[in-house]
Amino acid sequence: MLDVALRNVSFSNILRDVTLTFPASKHTAITGPPSSGASTLLRIVAGALRPSRGDVLIGTRAVTDVKASRRPLLYVTSDIDVAGRWSVQHALVAAVRARTLDREDRHREYALTAEKWELASLLERRIDSLSSTEVARVHFARVELLRPAIVVADRWLERTSGELADMLYRTLRVIGSTVISAPSTHAELAFSDQIVVLDEGRVVQTGMAAEVFAHPVSEAAAIATGEADVVPVTIRGNVVESVIGAWELASPPFQGSGIAIVRPSDFALAEKGEDSDLIFGVEEAGFAGGRWIAHGVLSGNVTLRVELPAGANVHKGRLLALRYDPLRFTLLPREMAPLQATVPTDVVPPLSETR
Repeated sequence: MLDVALRNVSFSNILRDVTLTFPASKHTAITGPPSSGASTLLRIVAGALRPSRGDVLIGTRAVTDVKASRRPLLYVTSDIDVAGRWSVQHALVAAVRARTLDREDRHREYALTAEKWELASLLERRIDSLSSTEVARVHFARVELLRPAIVVADRWLERTSGELADMLYRTLRVIGSTVISAPSTHAELAFSDQIVVLDEGRVVQTGMAAEVFAHPVSEAAAIATGEADVVPVTIRGNVVESVIGAWELASPPFQGSGIAIVRPSDFALAEKGEDSDLIFGVEEAGFAGGRWIAHGVLSGNVTLRVELPAGANVHKGRLLALRYDPLRFTLLPREMAPLQATVPTDVVPPLSETR
C-alpha cells in the first residue's frame, strides 16, 4: 500500500506550513478544536482543494496538480456517494465492477460482502428508503468491495454505531488501506494508530491517542482527545495555587501563571471520615455510559466536570467531598496574559476538610 505526505502545505489562512507523513496501511486521525483545519487538510489530500503553497505526495509521486479523479484514493463522508434512487444491489454491483476481477470472483465477492454486512434482504430496496443504519451498512460494504489503497474520511462515522465502526476498521486493516480521517467523536480515536492535533492550522502534537490524552502539550490537544477542563493556576516556588486547592511539587514545570488540564476521571468521592481536597457543588448532572458526569462552576467562572460512579447520590445543589491526585493534572504555562494573575486565598478550599 501507499503512504501519503504533506510538505510545507499552507492554504489561505486555514493551514499554515503543515508537514506530515501518513504511514502506509496505518490509520491516522486528524483532530483539533473547531476551525482547526482538519477538513481542509483532508480535502487537500483528496484533491478537492489545491494548497496555496507546498506539495502533496502519494508514495514517491507528487500529486499536488493531479485531479481528484486521478488520485489512487477514496474520499468519503457520512453521506453515501450514490443516487438515492439506486437499489442496494445496483450500489454494490457498481462498486465491485470498478475493480479488475473476472466474472466468478466478482460474483463471489459480491455475495460474501452482502452477507457480511447483512444486506441480502435489502438488495431490491432503494437507497433513499433505508434507515440511517442500513445506509451505513451499504456505504461500508461498497468501501470493502472497492478495496481502496487510501481512504480519506471526513466524519464518516457520525451516524454509525460503535459495533459497525469496529467492523469497518477491522475490514480496512485486513485490506491494508492507508486511512486518514477526521473523527466525529473522541471514541473514534481508539481505532487509530496515531493522531495529529491541529490548532489554528498548525500541527501542535502527534502520537498515539493514549499518549496525547495522558500528556497533552496544549489546551487544544487536551480537549481534542477527551473531556477536559482548564483551571487557572499560579506557581510560586514549589506551591501550585488554584481555585480547586493548593499542592506542592518537587520540580514545578514553570513559575508564575499557567493552567492545569484536568479530566473528569481525575476526581473521586472521598470516603466517609476521609479528608477531602475539594468541596464541589453540583450545578447539573447527566448519566451516560454507566457513570455520572456532574458539572459545577467555581470561583472565577471556572467550569469543572467530575466523573462519579453510577450509585452516587447526585442532584443539583448537592455538595460533594472529593479527592484528587494533582500529579495526574497537566500543568502548562500561559503564553498570553493570565485570566487571573493570582488566586485569592479566600477562594482556595482547605487542603484538609473532613466529610
